[in-house]
Amino acid sequence: MWAALNMRFILSSVAVPFLALSLVACSSTGPINEPTELVDIENPSKVKRLWKASTSSSDLNLVYDHIRPVLVDDLLYSVSAKGIAYAFDRQKGKQQWKSDLDVVISAGVGVNAKALFVGTSKGELLALDRNNGEVLWRQRLSSEIMSQPVATSSLVVVRCGDGSAYGLDTENGNQVWHYPHNMPALTLRGESVPVIVDGTVLLGTADGRLVALSIYDGSVSWESALVVAQGRTDLERMVDVDATPVVADGTVYSVAHQGRVVALSLLTGVLQWSRDIGSSAGLTVDAHHVYVVDDEDQVWALDRRNGASLWKQDQLKFRSVTAPARIENAVVVGDFEGYLHWLSLDDGKIFARHQVHDDGVRVAPIVLDNTLYVRSKVGKLEALSLVE
Repeated sequence: MWAALNMRFILSSVAVPFLALSLVACSSTGPINEPTELVDIENPSKVKRLWKASTSSSDLNLVYDHIRPVLVDDLLYSVSAKGIAYAFDRQKGKQQWKSDLDVVISAGVGVNAKALFVGTSKGELLALDRNNGEVLWRQRLSSEIMSQPVATSSLVVVRCGDGSAYGLDTENGNQVWHYPHNMPALTLRGESVPVIVDGTVLLGTADGRLVALSIYDGSVSWESALVVAQGRTDLERMVDVDATPVVADGTVYSVAHQGRVVALSLLTGVLQWSRDIGSSAGLTVDAHHVYVVDDEDQVWALDRRNGASLWKQDQLKFRSVTAPARIENAVVVGDFEGYLHWLSLDDGKIFARHQVHDDGVRVAPIVLDNTLYVRSKVGKLEALSLVE
C-alpha cells in the first residue's frame, strides 16, 4: 500500500497519530505516481542465497518498517517491532539468542562493545546485553524514538519524533546533553540516523539543515542549510534531511528531500560543491563516486570531486527505492516489492535481481566480505552473494 503510493511522509507524530493518518492518506487520492514496471534482464548474473531467517511477524513491522539490523563480530542483531530482539550467526544464520522485551520497538539497532540499543514507540531507550538480550537499563525520553541509536563506548545518541536529540551515558542511560528542535507541521516519517565522527555528531533536521554538535556537551559547532523551504502548502515546503549523512576523508556528503546533494567540510561546514538533486532515501560513497537515490527513485552516480553526473538509472522510477549499498562491482538498492537490484558501477545498468519478500525492503542492505545482509519490511533476513 505505502510503496504503491510512493509516499514516505506523514504529519509529524506530535500533531496526528500515525495509524489514523495513514488510513486517510491511503484511501483519499490513490497512487501519486505509478511505479515503473520491471524490465527483464538480459543474461542476468545469478544471486545465491546463503541463508535465511525470520524475526517475529506482526503488522507493526509494516508501521515501523525502517528498523535496521546491525552486524558486529560475526553476529547479526535484529529486532521485531513486536518487541523481540535476536542474534544470528552471520555465517549460517543460526539463531544464537532471542529476548522478548514486551515493548513496541520503533527504532534500532544501535551497538557498542557491550550493549545493543533500541527505541520504543513510547519514547524509551533500552540498552540490552549483547550476550543474551537482557535489559541493562531503560530511559524515558520526550517522544517516540524514530531513528537508529548510534553509540560510542561512553555515549549513545538518540533522535525522537519531536525533533529532539539526546546524548546519554551508555552505562546507565543518564542524560549528558539535550539538543531541542521544533518540527514543521508536515514531515517525512522517520529521522536521519546520527553520525558520530572525530568528536562530532552530525544530525539532519526536518527544516532542511545539517547540524554538527559537540559529542561532549551537545553544543552546535556549525550548521548548514541544504535547502530553503519554498511553496504555499506544507507538502511543497517539506525539506527534511531524512537521509543519513556519509563522511569520507574529512568531507560530509548529505542530501535533503526536495533539496540538493552537498559536500561540506567536516571541520567547518563550508560548502565544497552542491547538485540540485533531492532525496529522502539516501546516498553512499566510494573512493571516487557518490551514489544517490533521488526523490523520484532514480539512481545517480556523481563525481566525488565536484558532483558532476556520471550516469543515471531511471528504470526503478517511483518504486520506493532504498538507499544504495556499495559491494564489489555494483551498487545495490531494494524496492517496494522486495526486489534487490544490482547496478553496474560503470554505467548503472541493472545486471542482477533477487526478491527477498513481496512486502518490500525499506532499508539498505549491510555489506561485509562481499556478502549482502538484508532485512525485509516484515522482518525476513537473508544473506546473499553473486555466483562467480
